[in-house]
Amino acid sequence: MKQQDSTGMANGANPGAPAAEEHITLSQAAKLAPGRPSSNCVWRWCREGVKAASGTRVRLKHVRFGSRIYTTRQWLNDFGLALAEADAAHFDRDEQSPAPEPSRRTSKRSRLASRSSAADEARRRHLEAERELEEAGL
Repeated sequence: MKQQDSTGMANGANPGAPAAEEHITLSQAAKLAPGRPSSNCVWRWCREGVKAASGTRVRLKHVRFGSRIYTTRQWLNDFGLALAEADAAHFDRDEQSPAPEPSRRTSKRSRLASRSSAADEARRRHLEAERELEEAGL
């Protein structure tokens, strides 16, 4: 019976796998990442990923050894590049698509103006009705 490791390789070294000394903890990754996110944030990048502008999720590659989670400097760099590429692809697509038609919704200012003109119209009709009632002697 063949045994497989966590990468799906059968009893052999994974040629693309990083050496054990290349692995860093999520705390170390947090110190290396731009903006100095917390180690909890780096964990969320692994588990949930980051939602790119296109709506796709980009996740930080990681491995688990026992109860510890590790990543590598290369995977951290690849994560940043993948996120930037996903955003760039989304914005490039938006630039190539035709401009959206203007919305039929009115601005707040025009809604307020139409409300005030409607109120003026109601006030005018009310005064006209009062005048008609006075003329009729009521």
